[in-house]
Parts: sequence; structure tokens; C-alpha cells
Amino acid sequence: MTEEEWIKRGIEAYARQDWKVCLDSFAEAIKLNDNSKAVELRELTMNVIEFYCKDRFNP
Repeated sequence: MTEEEWIKRGIEAYARQDWKVCLDSFAEAIKLNDNSKAVELRELTMNVIEFYCKDRFNP
């Protein structure tokens, strides 16, 4: 898959709140291009997860 396809897949997973697929997709896009916009998207996603899902990751 191309960088853009990985990003699209990540955005679609974000909309479904499928965090694992979302982060994994952005990571794959970043592997293809270190300067990908997926870097920022991944960071923003992590901020959302940390804010809304504190109990899931910090019992």
C-alpha cells in the first residue's frame, strides 16, 4: 500500500474509534515517509486516546 492509502485507512479507523488499526496504519505510513502527515495525525490520535480513554490505559 502507498503512504496515502495507509493514511486513508487510519482516518477511517479513527472514525470507527478502532484505535489499534488507526495507530498501526499511521505507523506504516510513517515507515514509508518520515515526513508524512501521518506523524501529526498519529500524535493527535494519541492525544485523543490519552484524554478520553485514561481508564483503559491506566487502570
